[in-house]
Amino acid sequence: MAEQVRVYAGTYNGLRVFRGGSAGWEEVSHSLSEDVIFENFAGSEMHPERVYGAGGKHGVLATDDAGRHWTRLLDEDVRAVAVDPTDENVLYAGTEPIKLYRSEDRGDSWQVLPALQDFPEDVKLAWWGPQPPFEGHVSNIFIHPDDASTIYLCLEHGGVVRSFDRGATWEDVSQGIDYPDMHVVRSLPGSRSRYFVSSARAFFASDEPARGWDRAENGFTRDYFHDFIFLPPERAGQNPTMLVATADKSPGYWYRPEQARSAIFRSDDCAQSWERATGGLAAELKPMVYALANHPTDPNGAFAGLGETVRTLQATTHGPGSVLVTHDRGHNWEPLPVELPADYVLWAAAE
Repeated sequence: MAEQVRVYAGTYNGLRVFRGGSAGWEEVSHSLSEDVIFENFAGSEMHPERVYGAGGKHGVLATDDAGRHWTRLLDEDVRAVAVDPTDENVLYAGTEPIKLYRSEDRGDSWQVLPALQDFPEDVKLAWWGPQPPFEGHVSNIFIHPDDASTIYLCLEHGGVVRSFDRGATWEDVSQGIDYPDMHVVRSLPGSRSRYFVSSARAFFASDEPARGWDRAENGFTRDYFHDFIFLPPERAGQNPTMLVATADKSPGYWYRPEQARSAIFRSDDCAQSWERATGGLAAELKPMVYALANHPTDPNGAFAGLGETVRTLQATTHGPGSVLVTHDRGHNWEPLPVELPADYVLWAAAE
């Protein structure tokens, strides 16, 4: 299949951009220094060459030319970035320590949303990190595509908070989550009430997060959950397909010989049940599958980024990574014919 797509891979040795087309796959850009490790990406649907990255201590980084050149837009320790799906001039950036910034002019200027700090101290006691300086951070920003006033944040650690007024006021919606090391939150496409969230110890669902979350783990054989995405229904009236990246226990256990024991699971019934994707994947997958990204032109397609483990994190040079692709809704996967270091995040955009 001629992909006609660019894949942005945030690795432990700079950013790699790969282009797939009729001639196959080629690396078209290797930019930024080795110490720029992206936490996540967000991009423009109207202008696929425009991509934003949460670059940690390097702030918000942006490209307008498909990854050849990057500009710093916000000088903070940025862990999450999002584009308003109803107005691509509006950007959000979440930081460590926990703060949320908004820009109305594509990053030329920013304002902090101070109400996020108004939670009582008993709530903010849960905002912490396991490593020095022991600060929590915003790990994921979800803006509802049907109502941009609705914003959900995953806090790592800290739980889930939400706003219905673009961040003017907030409420904590972490009831039912016993260990608030949160990774990704998304709504069921087309729904304003059904939500899912992944964490370091559970995968949850809720029809009203303010009333609490329930585990949605029927069929899982792993207990650490990271990125997840939805593929659109094959036909009208059907459910979307969910794909989720998982591992066996949290990263502190990955020093063992079998390392992460990661796996990709899929669901066609909105997380009521899960099955492990096995086609093209090793029975024991050592590197972590941290990143999942929708294919921009194939509704049945997705990419997965592999490579990071605690073992490579402790090394001076990081191990190899890989990018996998599926064209059958996650049943079968194959590696892209590209070489890259251990991958942490992915973004895919139309060429």
